[in-house]
Amino acid sequence: MSEPVVDPAQNPTEPAQPAAKPSLEESLAALDEQTRAFVLSEVQSARNEAKNLRTRVQEAEPIVSQWKALEEASKSELERAREELTRWQSEASTWRTQAVSSRVETLAAGEFADPSDALAAIDPAKYLDAGGQINEEAIKADLAALLERKPHWRRQASESAAPRIPAPNPAQGSGGGTSAPDPAGQLAAILRSQLGT
Repeated sequence: MSEPVVDPAQNPTEPAQPAAKPSLEESLAALDEQTRAFVLSEVQSARNEAKNLRTRVQEAEPIVSQWKALEEASKSELERAREELTRWQSEASTWRTQAVSSRVETLAAGEFADPSDALAAIDPAKYLDAGGQINEEAIKADLAALLERKPHWRRQASESAAPRIPAPNPAQGSGGGTSAPDPAGQLAAILRSQLGT
């Protein structure tokens, strides 16, 4: 008795085999002998060159890593200290500028409707002296001059410098609502109902 031939497309239990990729030789079979030989020699030459380059890269990797290690080791202590000093000076400059900017906004908060307007209009770097101290008197004078030039930036009389305290909303929070149930009382009620008392 012969077994029936089952088409894989009709039988979902067997996975369909992917079509085999034709080899280079099969792909070039339609070409004449001379053209096929030329294409194969060019492909082989390219493969050999790629293999040679991969080998050279693998041989060069340890040499490059050694060079980098030697370069780092050859830096003098002075060069490393200079790099560290440059980094710290840059960070210190950033911190000083932020401190001056914060001080400008604080001083402008009493007079300006939006203190960030004052900060945008003046250069914070010019208020630091050689010792890194903030010159508050110069800031105050420049803020006053800025308000003279731009009076529409001044805080209105109806706006107070003190923050507004919000009025309580009885609909929120613990304002007059029902209190939370007592867990002990709830347990006692359940036990009473179970015991029938």
